[in-house]
Amino acid sequence: MNIKILRLRYSLKLSQSDMALALGISRSTLVRIERGDISPKADIIKKLSILSGKNISYFYHTKDRHIEKIQNILIEKNVSNDILSLLIKQIEEELISDSL
Repeated sequence: MNIKILRLRYSLKLSQSDMALALGISRSTLVRIERGDISPKADIIKKLSILSGKNISYFYHTKDRHIEKIQNILIEKNVSNDILSLLIKQIEEELISDSL
């Protein structure tokens, strides 16, 4: 689920702060959700559904075709949360510069 939320944020071209504001949560909570440390509560899933225009079940039941591959790479390469955060930040910066 966390990869879907992260991809949704990228597709909406929102920063973590802006996405957190739209969801009514703190940025640190969104970071923990995107990392997979915690699962979002039902009210957050509902807001994500509204933002994305996707059915709530999309976030629970359908498996993104890239999730397993990404998870395997992270495990194989022993990627730490710090490195993952740096990668996410770099991607965000590139998305912002691409949109300008």
